[in-house]
Amino acid sequence: MVSNNNNTSLVRRFSNYAVPTVLAAWVYCMHSVISGIFIGRHVGADALAALNLLVPLLYLPYAFSVMIGVGGSTLVSRLLGERRERDAAEAFTQALWLLALCGVTFTLAIYFYADTFVHWTGARGELALLAKTFLHAYAPFLLFPTACYALELFLRIEGAAKFGLACLIAGGIADVALTWWMVSHMQWGMRGAAIASGISQALACVPMLAYHFVKAQRVRPVARAFARLDHAWRMAYNGVSEFLGEIAPSVTLFAFNHAVLRWLGDTGLVAFAVVEYMTMIASVTMVALVQSMQPIVSFERGASNEHAVTRAFFIGMTVTAGFALAAAFAILTLAQPLGALFLPDSPAVQALLRDALPWCALAFLPAAINVAISGYLTAIEAPLASMIVALLRSWLLLLMMLWLLTEWLGPRGIWMTVAVTEVATLVASIVLYRTRGRRVHLSFPATPNAT
Repeated sequence: MVSNNNNTSLVRRFSNYAVPTVLAAWVYCMHSVISGIFIGRHVGADALAALNLLVPLLYLPYAFSVMIGVGGSTLVSRLLGERRERDAAEAFTQALWLLALCGVTFTLAIYFYADTFVHWTGARGELALLAKTFLHAYAPFLLFPTACYALELFLRIEGAAKFGLACLIAGGIADVALTWWMVSHMQWGMRGAAIASGISQALACVPMLAYHFVKAQRVRPVARAFARLDHAWRMAYNGVSEFLGEIAPSVTLFAFNHAVLRWLGDTGLVAFAVVEYMTMIASVTMVALVQSMQPIVSFERGASNEHAVTRAFFIGMTVTAGFALAAAFAILTLAQPLGALFLPDSPAVQALLRDALPWCALAFLPAAINVAISGYLTAIEAPLASMIVALLRSWLLLLMMLWLLTEWLGPRGIWMTVAVTEVATLVASIVLYRTRGRRVHLSFPATPNAT
């Protein structure tokens, strides 16, 4: 039997990861939420709707950062657990080059093809002008949101999670100050919101990168890191389920925006934007809690400690599900005052929110379990099973349910789609965990930690 001290140690390690990770996730949300509040209040409902139409495009750099960050940090954690320090350093170096390549590509593509991207979103007239203004101002900064999330994940492995959190908090404070000054005081509108967000993310990202070059002991770049390319392939492959989960908004929000415009018009689009902002913190917190579990699972798997792997998964699942229940209660209780933060004088939007938010709250618990199982499958390097969960909840089932429910129930089907999808995916998640997730234990040799 494993001692209580070992269990307590796992709880403490999870807490050490979770506290800065969750706070970091909240800081990430702050960039979007603050921009939304200032734009809704000082630029107008059309600007808020235009920004929501851009969300599918703006998710892309973040999705690549999650893929490289989660896939890379999982790989680096396992290599360190196996005491392969040189391989871990090479994997991290390859991750940096992948992030740089993605960031530069996004900058060039969005700056030079802004008109095309805006046209794809469905924006027309004034909405299109507002969207293009934002993109042209934001494009030069895209390298930083592409790299920032991944760098913070690697800092946690280095044991410098507090430094990463401090950088993110500093960037969040800068975002508040710059957005207030540029949008509210200077009246720069969408351009000001874009520049403020870009500068604040640069202020968070640059010190984290410098830390890896100057102070890091284990997770730092090395020369001649491309003698073998299988590290880059492995981190991309292992992070693909998280990538699919994060890039899904680029597809699903596009579909939702068009469904909302069809059934509810511009007012519905504004209400949908507010729903996205109000559920964002809950969603990213659940992901952050699961990501706090993943490096522990990966490390203990590399160390062949079967019981610690199982226990870490149980801790992550329990905490994530508990948070989901609390978030569901909070969103139902605080819906009206939170909605008024964005658009204080819009009774039509408030009425739509009263219909939408109970269905959003219902989705939280099954979503938490699905995210936990998918994250665990990634951590044990079972990316195909993890990818199936991500595809079901974020792509295949979600889009199918959106079409079926809106055709059957009209506009109410829009709000029901996520909850129905998460419940249906939960069945597949449990089956995959029982068949693929538990099979990993068979590969462990006997260890002195269990009797």
